[in-house]
Amino acid sequence: MPRLNEKALNDARLRSLKPAAERYDVFDAGMRGLGLRVAPSGLKTWFAMRRAKGRMIRVSLGRYPEVPLAKARQLAAPVLASLSQGNVPVKADSLCFVEVMKSWLAGDQAKNRSRQDVERALKLHVLPYWRNRDITEIRRGDVSRVLDRIVGSGAAVQANRVLAYLRRMFNWCVSRDLIAMSPTAGIKAPTREKSRDRVLKLEELQSVWKVAQGMAYPFGPMLQLLIVTGQRLEEVAGAEWREIDRDGAIWNLPANRTKNGRPHVVHLSSSALEVLAALPRLNDCPFLFSTTGETPVSGFSKMKRRLDTASGLSGWTLHDLRRTFATILTESLSVSPVVVDRILNHVSGAVRGVAAVYQRGEYLADRKSAMTAYGSLVERLGGEQNGNIIELAKSATG
Repeated sequence: MPRLNEKALNDARLRSLKPAAERYDVFDAGMRGLGLRVAPSGLKTWFAMRRAKGRMIRVSLGRYPEVPLAKARQLAAPVLASLSQGNVPVKADSLCFVEVMKSWLAGDQAKNRSRQDVERALKLHVLPYWRNRDITEIRRGDVSRVLDRIVGSGAAVQANRVLAYLRRMFNWCVSRDLIAMSPTAGIKAPTREKSRDRVLKLEELQSVWKVAQGMAYPFGPMLQLLIVTGQRLEEVAGAEWREIDRDGAIWNLPANRTKNGRPHVVHLSSSALEVLAALPRLNDCPFLFSTTGETPVSGFSKMKRRLDTASGLSGWTLHDLRRTFATILTESLSVSPVVVDRILNHVSGAVRGVAAVYQRGEYLADRKSAMTAYGSLVERLGGEQNGNIIELAKSATG
């Protein structure tokens, strides 16, 4: 049995307990077996602990200060008495993997724009094997077996993603004192990923644009706006009408919808404005693109398969449209990489080090000019007779 405090705990002592690099326990001399665990996060959790059936059993009683000292002693008394009689409590349902996963998604992942992807991956690859497993009983070997199954199905990169999701979830569990150590600790990513460098050729971009022109709402116009603005898929798909200033030809992205948490201004070319003008306005729906009238559009994988079939392209992702956008601006339309970084709302990019501290300008005029040039190029992509599209786009903007 751990050594007790020489004195009974009191509120002053409880409030004075500070988090340390490692979690630690403080026991109450006023009630043998009652203790308080202090996690590195500062979370304080009451527990009752006593030997039963040859092993030490620890039962959580709630968190301090939500559960005050007097209440903790009151709760501990029957638990300790039951343990003394050899009664080992059954683990609570709240410690089943599926319940902990739900709590993690609702808490830690609530503001993650990829939350649906995280939930979908765990439901597909993990829940079938761990749904009712007690999280305290999941070991490193269990994690490895899950990853091996994914790799064996030919989805090694997806295995990397699942490991990353599980690592974050189990670290969250450790911080809340639900488990002592993450079972993902020491596990390496199943495969080494290479940075993508796919840039669509101009004729490939033209093919995608023309297919998008013929696709029905919401996916067709969403693809068009994705191409012509160069912004991220989540930002375009979740765009709201209140963000759009058509008179000023501006799209104002709020900080809570950008990857880096900074508000962002996107200049709208005539091509982008044409796409917006043709969009239907669903009753009371705040989103530009929606299939339900209540939530932004989703289901991009199925749409992408249809797009590949219609365009004849393969081996590319929707994110490659953003890389293609940046490449055409810099290499073909001679736009400064610094300006391109601002258009893409990158936290860091072409300007680094000491220079980045002083290079704070937003280059709004240059950004507007660049978007106009790119919009002109896109207009040429949709024409029957294109000629030298790049040169025509340059000449159209002077």
